[in-house]
Amino acid sequence: MRWSYVAPRLALLVLLWAFFFFAFDPLLKWGLIKGIEKGAKAKAEIASLETSFLHPSLRITGLAVADSGSEYSNLLEFSELSFAAEGAPLLEKKLVVDAASLKGLRFGTPRKTSGRLAFVKEESSELVESMKAESTGFALDRASEAKADLSADYKVDPAGLESVKLARQMEETYQKDYADISARFDAKKYQDGLDALKARYEKAKGEKNPLKQAKEYAGIAKEVKALTADFKKDKEEAEAALAAAGDAFKAVEDARARDMAALMAKMKLPSLDTQSIARMLAGPVIAEKTALAMKWMGIAKKYMPANTKGVLKNEARRGREVHFPKEKTYPTLLVRRLELTGELGLEDPLGYSGTVEGLTTQPQVYGRPTVAAIKGAKGARRLDFSASLDATGDIIKTASRLSYTGMPVKELRLGSPASFMVDITGGTGALEATLATEGEKIAGKAAARLAGASFKPRAENIKAAPLRSAVESSFAGLSSAVIGADISGTVSSPRLAVNTDLANALSKAFTGAMGAEVKKAQEAAKAKVDEALKPHRARLEGLAAEKQAELGEKLKDAEAGVAGKAEKLLKDLVPGKAKLPKFKL
Repeated sequence: MRWSYVAPRLALLVLLWAFFFFAFDPLLKWGLIKGIEKGAKAKAEIASLETSFLHPSLRITGLAVADSGSEYSNLLEFSELSFAAEGAPLLEKKLVVDAASLKGLRFGTPRKTSGRLAFVKEESSELVESMKAESTGFALDRASEAKADLSADYKVDPAGLESVKLARQMEETYQKDYADISARFDAKKYQDGLDALKARYEKAKGEKNPLKQAKEYAGIAKEVKALTADFKKDKEEAEAALAAAGDAFKAVEDARARDMAALMAKMKLPSLDTQSIARMLAGPVIAEKTALAMKWMGIAKKYMPANTKGVLKNEARRGREVHFPKEKTYPTLLVRRLELTGELGLEDPLGYSGTVEGLTTQPQVYGRPTVAAIKGAKGARRLDFSASLDATGDIIKTASRLSYTGMPVKELRLGSPASFMVDITGGTGALEATLATEGEKIAGKAAARLAGASFKPRAENIKAAPLRSAVESSFAGLSSAVIGADISGTVSSPRLAVNTDLANALSKAFTGAMGAEVKKAQEAAKAKVDEALKPHRARLEGLAAEKQAELGEKLKDAEAGVAGKAEKLLKDLVPGKAKLPKFKL
């Protein structure tokens, strides 16, 4: 035996074994903690991390991630995550897990030490801050001393109105959207396609072999029908896209209502419309929950896969590395099925369990969406959550649905200390919510129903005794309520609409107690906002009518041309029949 040959290699193996046995797990644990802290902008802890290379596996216990917005709370924590990797993909530097397990997942748990990181500042949500400001500015203190000419003291600057800014912005956006829709709908390609099929038909007419001629005729007829079907689909999409662009005009009306509420606040007067009252009452609470959801979406977006296959070609400094295709290609990271369990809530928590399937960094390689399904039940409480993320195409799409019934409502506070608050205690609640995204676009609805609760108004900030008495009496005997919200816009700039039946009772109380003088002042203020907005709204409506008529005429002419050519060609392809049924678009 040549010890000079064996000894160095044996020493290298011993060193490699020592590294993986003593140093690899601590280094991986440290790197994982730093990576989580960078993404969450808060402290993270891991109790233990163990790996095995003989049978490739990983086990993490006691992970907790602090909430950057709440110093002594955790964003999430779990007791254990474990999985075993498949061996063959590891040879290709790919991690494929057939089954993984996540146990004890909980959210919003308290922590004993501060979770803040040094030199990291939590960014405030613009949506939450605007809702808080709107609720704080909902003034009630001058209701009893208002004069009919109170609005004369306040001048309206059109440039400062949100509705005017939005109308101007929408003029530009609508022009661009129309140009994009018009460009996408190209009738010429269908005309050219039918002309090419007509040329094929003229050539086929000279075919001497009847069987070949019949086969060619059948092929041409099939392509004509497919072409006209594509035309119909593109036409419908163009019409739907233009209608969707027109639906955005509702946002101007919503902004107008907010301008009215802002002007009322400047005059120290409350708005009487239920929308403004609903935003004052439920806006801050809903905005906080929405901001939390947006925060989770932001964290998820950082780790969302790029919508490209990317693994099939690598550019080198010189030349090109060519990958030979294989019958079975693995994504770089894939967890086929993750079993999870956890608890929802801190007091009397609700246990739940579920699965997540198709977690991958390369969905286009895997070819399937990621789906999740979670259920839980305890006594009268029921939890049902489902979600999907489809990144197999060019645009990432998500859809989720949540149903939580029988949840206890121990304490809920609506409104603002600066204006008016309502404390809701006891009772049970039911929440139904849906949320969908397509690229940056977002759309969702949520409705919470409270039953068997106690409503206690805190109206000490209302100086006028008649108004204070009317507000307090409006909640007398109340035991149920419905609070809803619609979200639209984009992930980075969401728009929130709030509604609640509590606003109806308050609106009646305000209207009955404040007198005709306040109503006159509000009407004068409304006239000022409408006068400032009128030319911009008229221009926007005129633009929409013009472009809709223009596109409608374009679609009508294209339909007539394509339908006429298609019908004539189909008749020619079936000689001997006096009349065929019309091919309708």
